[in-house]
Amino acid sequence: MGGPIHSAILATLGSWLLVYRLLLRTRCRPVAEKLTTIACGVALALLAPLLPWPPQGFRALSLGLIGVLLSCCHPACTALVVSSSLAMGLGGFIWQLGLCTVSPEAALGEVGLSGHSLLLTFLTLIFIAFFVFVPGTAGPVTLIFVLVPLLGSLLLTLGIFGLAPSTGGLSADGLLAASPCAADVASSLLASPATMGLAAWLIVAAAGIGLQFYLARLARLKAEADEARGNAPGGDLVTSLLPGSQAEEGGGANLPRPSDSDAQSRFGLITKAIFADEGADLSHLTENEQKLVAVCRKDEFERDRILWGGGLI
Repeated sequence: MGGPIHSAILATLGSWLLVYRLLLRTRCRPVAEKLTTIACGVALALLAPLLPWPPQGFRALSLGLIGVLLSCCHPACTALVVSSSLAMGLGGFIWQLGLCTVSPEAALGEVGLSGHSLLLTFLTLIFIAFFVFVPGTAGPVTLIFVLVPLLGSLLLTLGIFGLAPSTGGLSADGLLAASPCAADVASSLLASPATMGLAAWLIVAAAGIGLQFYLARLARLKAEADEARGNAPGGDLVTSLLPGSQAEEGGGANLPRPSDSDAQSRFGLITKAIFADEGADLSHLTENEQKLVAVCRKDEFERDRILWGGGLI
C-alpha cells in the first residue's frame, strides 16, 4: 500500500467528510448522505498497514469493502467504524511522539506481545465503548459534529503529507508503522514529523468542527424562517410525529417554538416511554408522542432510527 494514488484517495475522502454538509440542503441530499456513509466506511482502509494478510495491494480494498458494508448497516455501525479509524490514528501519533522509545518491546516480545499492537487495541476498545455504547457521548450528534470532522481532517492531512513528503509530516504508512520510530530520527520532538502531523490534524479538525456547527446553524435558521412563512417541510409518519415538527392539536400555529432544552426533555420522556412496560401510563405525553411511541414499539428499525438519528444528516 502507499504511493500517490493512495494518498490522493485519502485526501479526497477527507475533503468530502469536511464539506459534505454543503450539499445537504440541495436536491443532491440523498446522494450526499449515501456518499458520506460510504466514505466513512472506506476510511477503514487506513488500517491496511497493520494487516499481515491479504497480500499487498488487496489489504486496503478488503478493509474498505468491510468498512462500507458495516457503515451502511446502521448509524451505530458507522460510529464503530469511524471510532476505530480515529483510535488507530491517535494511537499512531502517541506511538511516534515518543512512546516507541520507552515501550518495553523486548520484554513484551518474550510473551508474544507488542507494545504497538497493545496501544492500538486498547485505544480502539476505549473509543468504541465511549462513542458507540456510553450514553451522553454516543449518538448522532457526536458522530456528525465531532467524529466525522475528526476523521475527515485526519485523512486529509495524511493524504496531503503523503502527496508532498517534503512538507515533513507523517504519511499514513509512517503513522501506523511500528518501526522505525519517528522520535528516534528527529533532531527534536518539536521538529518531528509526528508533531507536525498532529498539529496539522488538530488545526484542520478545529476548522472542520466549526464549519459543521456553522452550517447546521444556517440550516436551522433557514428552517425557522420557512416555518414562520408557513412553508414547513413535510416528512414521513415518524418524522411528522416528532416533538416540535408540527403544532400540537388544538394549539394552533401561534404556539412558541420549544427551546432546545425543552425538546431534549421531551425526547427523554419519549425514550423512556418506548422502553416502558406495556400498559404503562402515557398520559403525560401528547397524542402525537403516544403515536410515536406506538410506532417505535412495533417497528425496531424505526425505533433505532429515532434513537440513533437515522444517519448523517
